[in-house]
Amino acid sequence: MACVLQLFGILLIVSIGFTISVTFIDDDPIVDLSLGKIQGSTMQSFQGKTIYAFRGIRYAQAPVGQLRFSNPIPESSWGDEVFKATSDSLVCPQPGISLLMSEDCLKLNVFTKNFENKKPVIVYIHGGANVLGSGHSIYEAGPQYLLDHDVVFVAFNYRLGALGFLNTNSSETKGNFGYLDQVMALQWIRDHISHFGGDPELVTIMGMSAGSMAVSLHLASPLSAGLFHRAILMSGSATNHFDIDNLFWSRKLARELGCPMFDPTDLVECLRNENWTRIVEICKAWESYQFVNMKWNYEIDGYFLPKHPTKLIEEGKFNKVPLLISYTANELDYSAYVHLENEPLLHDLGSNFEKYAPELFLYNQNAIISQRLKDYYLGSNTTEINSDNIEQFGRIFSDGIIGHGVHRLVHLARHFSPVYYMRTDYVGERTVSAPLDEDNKPLGVAHADDLQYIMPSLWYGTMMPEGHSDIFMMERLTSWFTHFAKTGTPLNSTGDWPPCNSSDLWMLFNGVATQVGSPLDSDRYAVWDELFPTAARSGGAAWKLGVWVGVATGVASRLIGKLM
Repeated sequence: MACVLQLFGILLIVSIGFTISVTFIDDDPIVDLSLGKIQGSTMQSFQGKTIYAFRGIRYAQAPVGQLRFSNPIPESSWGDEVFKATSDSLVCPQPGISLLMSEDCLKLNVFTKNFENKKPVIVYIHGGANVLGSGHSIYEAGPQYLLDHDVVFVAFNYRLGALGFLNTNSSETKGNFGYLDQVMALQWIRDHISHFGGDPELVTIMGMSAGSMAVSLHLASPLSAGLFHRAILMSGSATNHFDIDNLFWSRKLARELGCPMFDPTDLVECLRNENWTRIVEICKAWESYQFVNMKWNYEIDGYFLPKHPTKLIEEGKFNKVPLLISYTANELDYSAYVHLENEPLLHDLGSNFEKYAPELFLYNQNAIISQRLKDYYLGSNTTEINSDNIEQFGRIFSDGIIGHGVHRLVHLARHFSPVYYMRTDYVGERTVSAPLDEDNKPLGVAHADDLQYIMPSLWYGTMMPEGHSDIFMMERLTSWFTHFAKTGTPLNSTGDWPPCNSSDLWMLFNGVATQVGSPLDSDRYAVWDELFPTAARSGGAAWKLGVWVGVATGVASRLIGKLM
């Protein structure tokens, strides 16, 4: 009978606890959701296994017209018509090629190898400083590596920049729209992932950079409770000192577009009538220097976030799940290399460090803090940045933007949840931002260089070819991550990688070989603990120099170049 049904293109799969109806037209599957029927396509994993891919599924209504600068609204049923989810959606508006973008971007991709088992689900939240990135299967979030393992993989888009985080200091427009999009995507996964063979009770959220900061916010948010059961954070956490003023940038945007600046209703009404390309263009023009930084960030709104995330995690008032937290050995050490030939700027940065530092490292003007950072990292007598100390200058970005927030999260969360802590030391063949030696090999492992072993993307060109020297690292990390998604531990034996807990701190150093020891860089992070002992408020008047310091610009420009 099963053979007869397959000949007609219909396969009924019965699994423990639920029934899934899947129709196959040729090789393309059609899944019957409560929203309607949805047709996917097929892809191949790295090892040549068949992946059933459902791409461009709308999880929320298009945030256009009166829905721009509003909380997301769930997608409704699309009726009897079969929805063709056979290609990626356009990505959310951001600096880049506008033809690849649309405000109608709140869509997700689901990848599975079969429909009959309750498999762990890994959900990727992309990075990009809240102004760049997507869940696109070619640009950033390919499933080919992870789907060699027995998991379901989901990636999605969310609103970025002003469109995702505008704040008018009113009850109607409090920002956080991008994070609320993420919550709605997680709700969609909870409600529908079982139809793709995923277990809604075994969801792991995984983020990189700003996506990792988002994961830490979901740890803290009551809205995200029960929507995930493990969390992987790669190079980012909101348990940092950032003091970012969304309201200031919102009013600056309004001013430069000729809109009202202060009355929330008037401001939003005017901005809703502007073309999104103009909004992105204006914000992009603020980017004067190519330094890694953030501008748009979360708000403590009493809804998504009742308190600062650091405070919530410190008090144990967060979603307590097993955590796998990692960062790379060199992170942003090389972020200033783009300016090596710009001697006037480097001289000005060195001689006026105290004036630049609050803007660069996201804290309120404070001469004592600025002088302390300069003394520690550069020396009090430094008058210029040059080839001798530019990496040390970049290390301030590594520690201030990435490392210290990650360090603080580990130290706070380990009292309540098991925390697997890792530093990636392995220097592979490809990099986004690390300088190259005479043999064209990276000098270190920079920010996002570890992501290439989890999913293929245009950031690194193509999938690794057969015989590539980095394949072992891809196999290692995807094995660890998928095992963690299934069991809550990255390895079968915790003796090989013990978790941090209230009494013990351990770090796994992931090089060609692995070893476990005490965490490094604690002396550097102690400086930041001393300078920022409590969480900075969100929405404070951080810096108002009118200059938007670059948002991973060097990385972004390389990616945009590959897309053109």
